[in-house]
Amino acid sequence: MGACFGGAVLMRLLKQLWIVIGAVVAAFLVSWVLYMPDANERGVWRSQTGGQIITLSPLKAQLYSESSASCVHQLTFPAHMKLVEMAEGATVQVVGEALHLLADGTLEPILFDRIAALPDTCGAFNPNAPALDVFNAMWAAMDEHYAFFSLHNVDWDARRDFAPTGAPTLTNEDLFALLSETLTGLDDGHVQLVSPFDGFSPAVRPSWLPEGDTQVRETLTQIARDTVGPALTPVELTGVEFTLMPDGVAYVLIRHMGLNAPFGTTEQAAMATAFADVAAEIETANAIIIDIRYNPGGSDSVSFGVASHFTGQPVDVLTKTTRNGDGQTEPFTATLQPYDPTPLTQPVILLTSELTGSAAEILTMAMRELPQVTTMGHPTSGGLSDILGFTLPNGWELGLSHQTYRTMDGGLYEGVGIPPDVAFEIETAPLLQGEDPLLRAAFQRARGQLN
Repeated sequence: MGACFGGAVLMRLLKQLWIVIGAVVAAFLVSWVLYMPDANERGVWRSQTGGQIITLSPLKAQLYSESSASCVHQLTFPAHMKLVEMAEGATVQVVGEALHLLADGTLEPILFDRIAALPDTCGAFNPNAPALDVFNAMWAAMDEHYAFFSLHNVDWDARRDFAPTGAPTLTNEDLFALLSETLTGLDDGHVQLVSPFDGFSPAVRPSWLPEGDTQVRETLTQIARDTVGPALTPVELTGVEFTLMPDGVAYVLIRHMGLNAPFGTTEQAAMATAFADVAAEIETANAIIIDIRYNPGGSDSVSFGVASHFTGQPVDVLTKTTRNGDGQTEPFTATLQPYDPTPLTQPVILLTSELTGSAAEILTMAMRELPQVTTMGHPTSGGLSDILGFTLPNGWELGLSHQTYRTMDGGLYEGVGIPPDVAFEIETAPLLQGEDPLLRAAFQRARGQLN
């Protein structure tokens, strides 16, 4: 009898479980109907500056890489737009006749115009695509969207001669080497070629870096930690570590501008919230040193989340344009909004080097517009543009710089780096001995011992 009773209880529990599962599924389906693209959003859309096509239907969204030489499927994701917003921080909205796609990590939306249909040339990549097709696709993507050929003194038209002729038999390794050679000379870390077996960027390694260390950023970061002395407190989900020294100088190390944002939260909001804990701990500091010398970048939104704690009012901090054919789009002005009305107003020394890249340079641009901030060290890497990504016909990925960032006074620092207010030459020899002269000089300055 006990066994029969137990079986009945189990059956009842299973029935209740299926009822719950059914209710969850039904609720999800209802939410999909509520949050699928509406009639005005559905269709095929081409970026106003080219390079991307997006299709929206009730069930799925697809992204394609497009140039005059190819159109390759890049990404498919479910068209539950609220789920996409919560998971990836991406939103779409039709404003007037244009579709605005705003992706977390960027500062302004990408604008798309409606087109009648997906071009017949668009399709999936083929791992065995002819070498010439792959070359032509890469050459065309760069030719139509890369913004800085003249800056790097590269005659891109002449690089067309690198194309494989006739019907050569090229291994994947040989083709990768050929494409890499074609890109060589563009000292730009945002020019990237990625295959399943290798990656390449033509960016030139800074001359002061120690040779042979494949983990050089980690090595240099540890030297900085050792120079500071007291253990740094890490901030969960971020690249931030910090300490408040007994003499009142705060040290904030930001290793990268990435963030594991909680589900349903944008990166800027999540970073601003995370950095609020840092701000609370160092609010009594006499001076603050922020070290981004070895920060390779990440998300512009994360950079703005950090910078929002150093202003009590909105501040225009940079402009950016996107290559559009032979010209540029109208400038977009990025405005830094304050996190709260009680910002950190102590003197700030922001340390930079040639390894300060991408979104870390965006943080530099934002912070240098604030009156209490002094930048110190070496010019940044000079790779400020967002990366426009292309999928090539064989499935390999190409990234390129297509945007021009300028400081509010009109300064253009792509390729040369953002110069510091206080220059400090970085030398190899002390680094090899585990010394950090720049950080020591920054502490002296923060303590009022250096002008």
